[in-house]
Amino acid sequence: MNKDKFNELDISEQIEYINNQLENNETLTYICKNIGIGRSTVRDRFKKANYSYSKDLNKYIHECITDVLQEPSIKNNRCITTDIQKEKNNISNTNITQSDAVREVINKSDKEIKDNLLDIVSNYDVLKEIIELHKCNTSVIKQQIVIDLEDSDSKLTTLRVNSKELELFNRFCDDNKYFKKIDLISQALKEFREKYS
Repeated sequence: MNKDKFNELDISEQIEYINNQLENNETLTYICKNIGIGRSTVRDRFKKANYSYSKDLNKYIHECITDVLQEPSIKNNRCITTDIQKEKNNISNTNITQSDAVREVINKSDKEIKDNLLDIVSNYDVLKEIIELHKCNTSVIKQQIVIDLEDSDSKLTTLRVNSKELELFNRFCDDNKYFKKIDLISQALKEFREKYS
């Protein structure tokens, strides 16, 4: 299918076409490239029709916002249905059953989410200590210097350099005696050349 034919299709037909291709183990990027349309264009177009891509299901699914009565209060829950939106008079019992099954799964997931959140709250102090410890440890990490030079003869040369930078470089070399100055200067020249050439 080319871009013109795809654009002539109704939005529900476009979604159905993309989902069929995804079911045939094609990637979304590959499908869009074959059609000749940008993946972001498909995403934005489908989003306007309240469809979003589900990685878990590997297809575009319709999203709807419903009010669900739970205990004495009303809460807004986001429900996801896998049906392509059809006219009201074409809705069949199987679509209604499928939507109810999806809502039931989501309600079970909500319970798991609540349990996980309660577990996190009960272990709040421990988690806070772990986070603080991690912050302290990661702030100490320094960037490693890697000397990656080809074996070659060295050549004696004289260079004029900024006196302040030379002083700082010599101090660095004194603090890091396991590096040779020739290796550090050669590596710095190599990285500069690779970055700017």
